Amino acid sequence: MADADLVLEGGGVKGSALVGAVTSLAEHSDPYSFHRVAGTSAGAIVAGLLASGMGVPQIKSVMDKLDFSQFQDEVGFLAHVPTVGPVASLLLHEGLYSGGFLHNWISETLAGQGVRTWADLKETDPASSLPPSQQYKLVVIVSDVSRGLMLRLPWDYEPLLGMDPDTAFVADAIRASASIPFFFRPWNIPTDVKTTGHDHIVCVDGGMLSNFPMSIFDRDDDVASRWPTIGVKLSGRATIRTEDWQSNTNNIQLAKSLLGTMMGAHDRSYVNDPKAISRTIFVDTSAYRSTDFQLTTGDKEAMFNQGMSSGKTFLSGWDWEKWKAGDYGT
Repeated sequence: MADADLVLEGGGVKGSALVGAVTSLAEHSDPYSFHRVAGTSAGAIVAGLLASGMGVPQIKSVMDKLDFSQFQDEVGFLAHVPTVGPVASLLLHEGLYSGGFLHNWISETLAGQGVRTWADLKETDPASSLPPSQQYKLVVIVSDVSRGLMLRLPWDYEPLLGMDPDTAFVADAIRASASIPFFFRPWNIPTDVKTTGHDHIVCVDGGMLSNFPMSIFDRDDDVASRWPTIGVKLSGRATIRTEDWQSNTNNIQLAKSLLGTMMGAHDRSYVNDPKAISRTIFVDTSAYRSTDFQLTTGDKEAMFNQGMSSGKTFLSGWDWEKWKAGDYGT
């Protein structure tokens, strides 16, 4: 059994591709066991299921059964009025969908594994370089748009929110991390007034600030890592894509370009680093949009298979001992 930490990129409804890559690791000839998992958006959802103790085959079953169209939960008396309803949701609630189904589904699924608060995900590890306040099985990336901060939950609950993480609900952090701007309403997280000056902060998709927090578990104490951190990224290898160039001739195109830029810029320099590329599984999911809530069973299976194939390709050339010696093989 091989040990590893795991970092999963965000990607809207593309969670099946992440599950495929994770399956390749879990079913390897020397199967991987994951100590800590971090993720953003869809990555946070899959990471949360892994951290809860759910087996990889069960996660695939859960994702296969999930009907993403239920995420489109418009509410209010104008909800079903064509054109008017969506516009009203954007103007009045900052999002097309309430995200209520998403939050309830995450809560119920984690509760089925006995996970409700962060206290249920503590991972005591005396040999870790992380302080006791950061020793949890899961880290979720959230964008605090109230103050322009990236939050690493549960790590930042106490220093930045003035709250005890062990009393906070894991599902709240994952729902906040999955709040795709314009599609889902922002999520409010309670805070201590003495710390923030308010009783809550407004949060959206963690991908706004870091969609692929690959370095989050890297040691910085000059002690050799005991095991690798492996990443799963939902794209081909990082390149500048000139074929997608747009002139931004209207507000919608400009908004999409701004979001795309923000959600990639923070991590781009890191994933261009051979040290990072060499421990990352790249799964090409360009055939699917992150907000395609009408995914078919065939779409999910295709993404899962792509993740599996990409993971096997990665493992065929991955050598932890060589990597530690500085041979990144790229």
